[in-house]
Amino acid sequence: MILSYITANPGVYLRELTEDLGLCMGVVQYHVWALTRDGKVEDCRSGRFRRFFRARTYQETERMVMSLLKQGTTGRILLLLAKRQPLTHSKLAWILGISSQGLSWQMGRLRRYGIVETSASHYALRREYRLTEEALQAMGRALGDGPDAISAAEAR
Repeated sequence: MILSYITANPGVYLRELTEDLGLCMGVVQYHVWALTRDGKVEDCRSGRFRRFFRARTYQETERMVMSLLKQGTTGRILLLLAKRQPLTHSKLAWILGISSQGLSWQMGRLRRYGIVETSASHYALRREYRLTEEALQAMGRALGDGPDAISAAEAR
């Protein structure tokens, strides 16, 4: 039952599994770790969460993108860049309604993950961001191709 749920809901984390399946945390932990040990499930660390995927189904970048899409501001950044890139630092901060420093922290994290690339500019606010080609392809697979899939994901 747990493997089927993970297959149908890639990127689910332990608390979601326990709540959605109505099982105790200890039971879910035991079975998820057994599935991981047996090579049927892979995990991806995403902030405070360890998210789970069916093994050998997604590449590392796809797992990372799917995990990041489930995070509030980070997910919004990815959706905005997938829809209309490149975006300047100041424009992106304005759209998101966050400070320049907050956006710098988010973008530094996404660059370290290899999800976002930055244009060279000596003016920090004129810096432009875009998804890497690999991340853009992963977004397509995660959301389904096309602008309708991105708009539907933004509405969530």
